[in-house]
Amino acid sequence: MKKSSIIILLTLTIISCKDVINEIPQNPFQTTPYNFNYNTSLLPPPRIPADNPITIEGVQLGRMLFYDPILSSDSSQSCSSCHNQKNAFTDNNQQFSVGVEGTIGKRNSMAIFNLMWHIDGFFWDGRSNLLRHQAIEPIIDETEMNETIDHVITKLNRSSLYKENLQKAFPETTFNEEIIGKALEQFMLSIISSDSKFDRVMLGLESFTDEEKTGQVIFNSEAITLQNEVDPNNPQNFGADCFHCHGNSLFMRREFLANGLSDNGDKGLGGVTGDPRDDYKFKTTSLRNIEKTAPYMHDGRFKTLEEVVQFYLSDMNASSAVDLSNSPNLHALKDSVYLSPEHKKALVAFLKTLTDESLLTNEKYSSPF
Repeated sequence: MKKSSIIILLTLTIISCKDVINEIPQNPFQTTPYNFNYNTSLLPPPRIPADNPITIEGVQLGRMLFYDPILSSDSSQSCSSCHNQKNAFTDNNQQFSVGVEGTIGKRNSMAIFNLMWHIDGFFWDGRSNLLRHQAIEPIIDETEMNETIDHVITKLNRSSLYKENLQKAFPETTFNEEIIGKALEQFMLSIISSDSKFDRVMLGLESFTDEEKTGQVIFNSEAITLQNEVDPNNPQNFGADCFHCHGNSLFMRREFLANGLSDNGDKGLGGVTGDPRDDYKFKTTSLRNIEKTAPYMHDGRFKTLEEVVQFYLSDMNASSAVDLSNSPNLHALKDSVYLSPEHKKALVAFLKTLTDESLLTNEKYSSPF
């Protein structure tokens, strides 16, 4: 009897354990790959981090975090406060970003679209190599959100809404710094701009006006300085050298350059590397949506595109914080460049064809709340 009882007990235990094992799902979460819906004949193929595959669920969690002021110390600031969709994810036409309690930053807010092709570092000075690391810095910056990661983690783990979305997107059951950064990275990488008039012209769906065509020629032509003879009646004789730094489909160059601005005390990349050769070098940003991202430059010193054009054509050498003589991209511009008022206007008209109106209203990139 005793031996039989032991056998029966062991049998019941094994059956019970088997039932428990079968109740544990083999895949506690199922993610869906995110579909990047853009024309790859215009932009490069997607560059997706191997350790952070972009999923619908991950993008949704990152989108929630991006628009939620829970990331700031007083719940007054979200990422979207300084990266407004209607301004191509820049800062509401403000020169400097405003943080919690009205604190003022020292740089102009950067646009955050087409970031998957930024392989040279993030921020104006390139101090973050990964987008997920960049995403954390404003949270802990005293002049921006002025919060601690530990407190953010506590707040998120208390939220049933966030816990539910976390478990859909990642295998972790609680938030940590890496998950917050990766979720924000996924959402920001999902923001693609590829439906401007320029794109539609390249696809044969629209046509440039005569003025825009002239502007495109000027954009993609070598500069002719006032030291050379020019034919004012031939637009083919005029160039602004824009293509050297902004001449691909992304309209940006993947490096840090000194662009001839006067010294305002900000050494840019040089302040990060400590190498004097990097002083006053800043990230070369995309000209896509440039019409919507005023004011311009790292310090927001120019209010209009017309001011930017005037600076590069006439004012740069007089104010430059660096010697432009040996710059392979700006050497032609160190002497004033001749463009008539009509040609300057044409150049600006072409730049405005880079505006993607759909980016400014696409619900995929809007607040989920």
